[in-house]
Amino acid sequence: MPNTLSDKIQEVDINDVFDDILFSEEKVVEKGYQQGFAAGSSQDSVDGYHLGYHRGAEIGSEIGFYQAFSQHYLNENPPEKVLKNLEGLSHGCCEFPRINCESTDIFEAIEKLRGLYKKIATQLKIKSSFKKEGIQF
Repeated sequence: MPNTLSDKIQEVDINDVFDDILFSEEKVVEKGYQQGFAAGSSQDSVDGYHLGYHRGAEIGSEIGFYQAFSQHYLNENPPEKVLKNLEGLSHGCCEFPRINCESTDIFEAIEKLRGLYKKIATQLKIKSSFKKEGIQF
């Protein structure tokens, strides 16, 4: 009878048994790391999504303000110098990237719009500013 208990015991290499004992702690640590990493990654994805969503809403609100501002003053027959800047602001709002890709610097684009808006407000001699409400970073 080749399948007896003593045959099975003899088939197991004693070095493998010692290796299993020696590396059991490492296996448990690795398994715990993998489980923790998976749990943390899924939570970070949720947190990142919500942060991006709220930040995107803030930027969208600001761009909407600039677009409405430029359309209002374009309808008021502004001076020629101001007209070009208002058209530039309106065009910049329309051309603002709708998706975040690596080749486009969204923060640079929004800073250009902010600068152009401040320049127009100075030219029109008005004290107007976009007030951010909600989440502060």
